[in-house]
Amino acid sequence: MIQKTFKNIGTYIRQHPKIDLLILGLGLTIFLVVTLVNAPRAAIWFDEAFSVYIAQFSFWDIARYTAVDVHPPFYYWLLKVWSDLFGTTELAFRSLSIVFGAGTIAASFFLARKLFGRQTAWLTVLFLSLSPMLIRYSDEARMYTLAALIVVAATYVMVRAKETGSRKLWVLYGVLVSLGMWTNYFTALPWIAHWVWWGMQKWKKERGFKQNVKAVFSKEWFLTYALAVILFAPWLVVMVRQLGVAQSGFWISPVGVDTVNNYFTNIFYYLEHGQVRSWLALLMVVVLAALLFAIPKAYKAFKPKERSSFWLIGLLAWLPPVFLYLVSMPPLSSSFVERYFVPSIVAAGIFGAVTIVAGTRKWKTFWRVGLVVAISGMMIFGITNVYKYGNYNKNTNTNIQTRDAVRAAQDASNPGVPIIASSPWLFYEAIPYATDEHPIYFIDEDTGYIYGSLEMLKDNDLHKIKDLNAFEKQNPVFWYLGMGEGSTVSGYRTTWEPLRTVGPIDSYTGKLVYKATEFRINQ
Repeated sequence: MIQKTFKNIGTYIRQHPKIDLLILGLGLTIFLVVTLVNAPRAAIWFDEAFSVYIAQFSFWDIARYTAVDVHPPFYYWLLKVWSDLFGTTELAFRSLSIVFGAGTIAASFFLARKLFGRQTAWLTVLFLSLSPMLIRYSDEARMYTLAALIVVAATYVMVRAKETGSRKLWVLYGVLVSLGMWTNYFTALPWIAHWVWWGMQKWKKERGFKQNVKAVFSKEWFLTYALAVILFAPWLVVMVRQLGVAQSGFWISPVGVDTVNNYFTNIFYYLEHGQVRSWLALLMVVVLAALLFAIPKAYKAFKPKERSSFWLIGLLAWLPPVFLYLVSMPPLSSSFVERYFVPSIVAAGIFGAVTIVAGTRKWKTFWRVGLVVAISGMMIFGITNVYKYGNYNKNTNTNIQTRDAVRAAQDASNPGVPIIASSPWLFYEAIPYATDEHPIYFIDEDTGYIYGSLEMLKDNDLHKIKDLNAFEKQNPVFWYLGMGEGSTVSGYRTTWEPLRTVGPIDSYTGKLVYKATEFRINQ
């Protein structure tokens, strides 16, 4: 009975092509509701705060400040335009990434439909609209979903250009490759996947080495990437310097077995592997085993053209994380962070969808549907973790609560009382919540501004306390914002008399970690 019902539904859908747009619209609606509800909930954390702060500057200054940091400027340029149009609230800043996330789902739908047909496209929409990682980074004012959109769009354009030989499409592909590099350097990994796939298409055993090299470096391919390099050339020297800084020592933990485990548990559950209960871990292993079993079945079921497409999506999904894992091993510094692989996680969604559609055709309907339901259920659980953890900092084991601490101080004092952030880093997280009644400053200590992310503060005196004595005379009462295990924030000077401390209780530690202490100058 159940099997007959599913067949009837399938027959009806196949006979009505317009249902494709309905399914895409439904998936996008689910995605937009989830992301828009979640976007304002968490406080802006440091990386986002950097994005928010830099967006106030000119296009030239944005390029100048990013040049001494670790990322290219394209996303920040777009964020500047977006915030000028739609405001500077948390939702306004984060909604740009939501737009890119929705665009990624739509582009993935059309790519999957073109390469593998309608059923794969439908399942792709389901998996991506429920993807915890895509949802999480669509709710972050950073460049990761823009990178994903560019990679998926570039892949679609490349496939079409190969089919048609259109010069316009090859030019567009070159532009997209360049824009990917202007957005996030890790898009180079999907471009490597494209190169590997292109080489697989052009390399023939029956030809000699020289002929094969000539075929791989065909006129259209060579000129396309020449265009991409030319368009990226103004930033190339900066990129080399930034990568050198990153390799000299960075905050990212060394790779290991846990890295692999964390990669998959974050994809499904948005959890580190140590946080995953045993039965959930077992479910993930069973699902991955079923997919691995289905992969060769899918490959055998494909025609040569579909096999080529299967290789393309597989390379996009798995080559970037494997490659970066290998080059992150000692003596090299690690660069392996899950959020850098949002484009690959999107490709993995397509890969999983086509594997199920093509590789489980001989399975009973119950097991096919059960596998889809299991994956969907795992990711829905992952979405609940996105809601639960918000901007939880896995490196410091704290929940980012700068906003709540600032607002607690604002609510507890009369207008005109300023707030001093205890560090330039905390200042970045606090300044989005400054008001005219309660301005926020930081003390210009002899930090040397050795980190590129502080360069904006070095040049900008607007919120900087350069003369603390003069500030104390003008503001005999003020709030000092900081972090720590104690009940109060340590004062900057012995002349500061603590009056009271406010702030939120951290739900993970049960302690007052983010706090603001009101001080009075005791002469």
